[in-house]
Amino acid sequence: MGDLRLKKEESLKFSSSLSKNGKSFSVEINPFLHYISNFMYLRSVGFESTIRGAFPVWEFQQTEARLLGLDFHSQWNISSNWQHKFSFVYVNGEDISENQPLIDMPPMTISTSIHYQKPEWNGLILELQSESVFRQNRYPNFNFETDIIVDGEFVPVLVDISTPPKGYQLFHFYSEMTFKTFKNLDTTFALSVQNIFNTTYRDYLNRQRFFVDEMGRNIQLQIKINY
Repeated sequence: MGDLRLKKEESLKFSSSLSKNGKSFSVEINPFLHYISNFMYLRSVGFESTIRGAFPVWEFQQTEARLLGLDFHSQWNISSNWQHKFSFVYVNGEDISENQPLIDMPPMTISTSIHYQKPEWNGLILELQSESVFRQNRYPNFNFETDIIVDGEFVPVLVDISTPPKGYQLFHFYSEMTFKTFKNLDTTFALSVQNIFNTTYRDYLNRQRFFVDEMGRNIQLQIKINY
């Protein structure tokens, strides 16, 4: 549900970047502080019954917000064939007007990957990535009670719309090779596997998490022809 009385957002952001690039190792750190006036966000305000069932109603509201965060990235060229990447992302959101955490702030995430390449082997690329998403422990309590019919009578129940799902860790794989099929024609074959171990998880930033898990193992084969 929208609101024609909503005002435009106005923000003031302070950010800095510290980086060092070496022969085999590079690192970049980006802290930031972001103040947002009339920050727009979605808040659950109740349930609505339809012919398809009962669904939560989300309404756009505004508040004064402060975002404090840090992005960290590093890259280590172990050798001419091996490379390691690491990233860390954290955001701390605060509803200044209500003196409580902001809803739908991304949880802390750590990502690492190991990359192998062998250009002389038809441009062979192999990469294994680990993605660790922690549980979001800072969230507002927007839970509410509603009545449902049980045995012909209305019974009050608590609707937990606020509690974030548990953290999870995913593993992904990517590979690629390029072959010269004709004189002026190159064909690249790529195989990728997302969520290798078919982990069951729910993403805090996806409101469909109230109804269903995220996608499981996803295998893709790509063929790209360059001419």
